[in-house]
Amino acid sequence: MAGSDSGLLHGLTFVAKDLFDLAEHTSSFGHPTWRDSHGPSSTTSPVISELLDAGADLVGLAKMDQLAYSLIGNVGEGLPPRNLSAPDLYCGGSSSGSAAAVAANMSDFALGTDTAGSIRVPAAACALHSIRPSYGAVAPKGVTPLAPSLDVVGILSQDIPILSKVLHVLAPGLPASPRVRSIKFASDLFDALDADTAQTARAVAEGLADKSGLVFEEMSFAEFTSPDIGNLFARIQSREIWKNHGQWVSAHGKGLAKDVRTRLERCERLASDPESIKTADLDAREAYRADIERAVSPGTVVVLPVVPEHGPKISWDDQKLMDFRAACFRLSAPSSLSGAPQAVLSVSGDGANNSIGIGLLTAAGGDYLLLDLMAAL
Repeated sequence: MAGSDSGLLHGLTFVAKDLFDLAEHTSSFGHPTWRDSHGPSSTTSPVISELLDAGADLVGLAKMDQLAYSLIGNVGEGLPPRNLSAPDLYCGGSSSGSAAAVAANMSDFALGTDTAGSIRVPAAACALHSIRPSYGAVAPKGVTPLAPSLDVVGILSQDIPILSKVLHVLAPGLPASPRVRSIKFASDLFDALDADTAQTARAVAEGLADKSGLVFEEMSFAEFTSPDIGNLFARIQSREIWKNHGQWVSAHGKGLAKDVRTRLERCERLASDPESIKTADLDAREAYRADIERAVSPGTVVVLPVVPEHGPKISWDDQKLMDFRAACFRLSAPSSLSGAPQAVLSVSGDGANNSIGIGLLTAAGGDYLLLDLMAAL
């Protein structure tokens, strides 16, 4: 679909994950049975329309993992998208096709969604820059939900200024970049990673601090990515997924991938928990959000990992992929549970890692602070 003849994005091309409404198109939501059991949309998502109005050309709709419920990139419709930046890796999910298209220079940027890392993990796997904006900054109208209190429309590109331009179009209400007050390095999270990733991340933190006229500080951040936090995150997400899609899964879910079905069975069990347990989890989420806001105040940028190791590798067995997903899930929790924005800066790596994705987290509303710092660096 051709964009307008002028605008901030004129001359740029994009693809969109196949869960954005497009008039007369029936979304796959990652599985042919979804398409077969739904009719075409009568309208186009405002997210798509705003980009077209700003001059960008929509060149295609991208594959995605089933029901947007994976971080690997191997359980979509048909063959998994190929990762041309690292052929030994899956693209990461669930915005797998979006990342694949940008990595293959098929488009200048791509739209995806991120609930538990579905923009951030593909960015790290495919050597791309990305932004998961502050929760609610981009109105998700006309976007098939997974877990609405966690879902965010995100952007992938090889070019940081393009990320900023697209965000300006999609989130005009975001404030200008605040003043940088501190750069913090989550040293304890990098202690468990390979030396190349840790050294590269430390160099990024030092570079950000230098550009800002500050001295970077080391901080402990493991309390925000613990197994208990990962389990809280999973429980909240699971109940929302079942509320939104349980009826469809019960009727049509037999054809889904085994690991997706297994997680959906857990969603069903958790959805039947007593209301007192559900309320306690929501209260715990609010307490967690308050803790994040104290640790990451406006103007503070935290440098943290995106993935636990260089992957997801096509050669890994099911257990290794499951372990990778669980670790990514915990690393995604600070942004996903709090609603704070997180960007991924892709940095050239050495040895086995052709690129390393470094996460940058700041307080809600500080989206342009992250992108401005990335551009300066």
